[in-house]
Amino acid sequence: MILAVGCLVDLHKRAPDSPDAEQYHQYARASLCEIPVMEETNVETITALFYEIWYLLVFSDKKKAAGYAWGLMGMTAKLAQSVSGFQYRNGGNSKVIPEEVEKRRSLFWELLYLDARLSLSLGRPPSLSIRYMDCQRPSYLPDHGCDPAESLHYYQEWKHSCYLECLAPVLDLISEPSINYNKVIALDTKIRDFAFPTPLRSGAPLSHTLIMQKASLSTALEAVLLQLHRTFFTRALSGPEEAFNRRHKYAPSVVAVFLSASRMIATVQDLYHREPHLTARILGYWSNAFSAAVALCLLVSRAPFTCLSPAVLQELERARMLFNSAKDMCPRALQVIPILETMVDKANNIYNRWVDGQEIQTVLQHVVNDYHETDRHLPITSAAGEFTEQGFTSSNPVHTTDSFTYTHWSLAQCIVEVHQRAKTLFPQRKPCQCSVAVTVPCPPSHFWSPPPTIQQASPVLPDLYSGSFQVGGVLPSTGPAIPSPLSPTSKMALVDTINFELGALNSSGDQNWMAFF
Repeated sequence: MILAVGCLVDLHKRAPDSPDAEQYHQYARASLCEIPVMEETNVETITALFYEIWYLLVFSDKKKAAGYAWGLMGMTAKLAQSVSGFQYRNGGNSKVIPEEVEKRRSLFWELLYLDARLSLSLGRPPSLSIRYMDCQRPSYLPDHGCDPAESLHYYQEWKHSCYLECLAPVLDLISEPSINYNKVIALDTKIRDFAFPTPLRSGAPLSHTLIMQKASLSTALEAVLLQLHRTFFTRALSGPEEAFNRRHKYAPSVVAVFLSASRMIATVQDLYHREPHLTARILGYWSNAFSAAVALCLLVSRAPFTCLSPAVLQELERARMLFNSAKDMCPRALQVIPILETMVDKANNIYNRWVDGQEIQTVLQHVVNDYHETDRHLPITSAAGEFTEQGFTSSNPVHTTDSFTYTHWSLAQCIVEVHQRAKTLFPQRKPCQCSVAVTVPCPPSHFWSPPPTIQQASPVLPDLYSGSFQVGGVLPSTGPAIPSPLSPTSKMALVDTINFELGALNSSGDQNWMAFF
């Protein structure tokens, strides 16, 4: 399996579509079949299975790769628990030398981390839980003969701490029969405050190794946040039974998904600009970026009336430009461009039709008569941006408290920044309720007003891409889709059947189009 991964990241001797990697993968599978793994389990067998799972999740384009990896993970977890050195806290009950104990502890904690991420991605129960394990963490010593700042021990320690502080709590929370949303907000805050390793937070230029590590950790953390909020994001955008506005109880999850999806795309874009040839070969990054684009398309298709919409369209244009720039080097980017182009064009079309005042079936109910006495002097805008005296009434209960009162400061900062983007995109539009005294021009965004007061100054949204602004419309399409159909065996083929119509989604956690890893 190490040779299989090595073939895929060999930038000098092998092409991205070289069959050598898959051949080595098949050799590894055949080798495992030559021994009775249930009877003669050893650390080398578990290590080989561990690398095969990573190979399937990060490098394979097979449609059933994730499901096969999940099945292997279950078997690997059982085998790992049967090997001496994994199940004991200090190894005192075994005769294994200390160096080997450290190796086994490290492998076991890598399995915990991988199993949790796979479980969240697929929405299935984990095979391992820290509640039932008694394996001490490894020592995290710097690699011998290596610059401490470049050593992998920081990266390894962060992953294992992330499992304890972020992954395991999210798994426990979303497995509850009835999830307390206040716990979701509290856990969201804890995850956002989870710091990167010191070498990755310094302002010094990063080496190739640290660039890849930082991108891996960034996408992993954003994926955890997306998986924490995806059920509530889907509920908020699933149908007309409750009006959607800033006072919606799940509005923080919508903003959280927008922010994390935008960061996911920007992280892959930045990594591709720094390490284009290597990034093009790691298909997991492109799958995550594509899933992020799908979530953003859903948001603007269902809720074009929010202040998020102009920024969403900008981030979708970022995704489109990223995939088009990588199409010559990355087979995954070339495969999904037709679907991505279609989705982004549809999102732009829905937004432009809504601005023109047309009726759109995908748009949620959003204008409700729920403003307070202090808001009576503020006019209510129609879909076309014209002022009316009264809003539409709703028979559904309306949440009069601010849903963002107890959220992390970055979500409030995000709303402020998207308001600024909207004012830049639409300087001539009539004022609306996005502003405190209806004096600042920006596009309609019912009851997402006023922008929250924040104490933090550092931006949370990624920098605007230099080519995001276009003349003559809201980020129009740059050309027709590339005629490159998906293979029916590709894991991305299922996205071609996404239905953004109201009521077409479910909130059961089985949203394959948001299966971030």
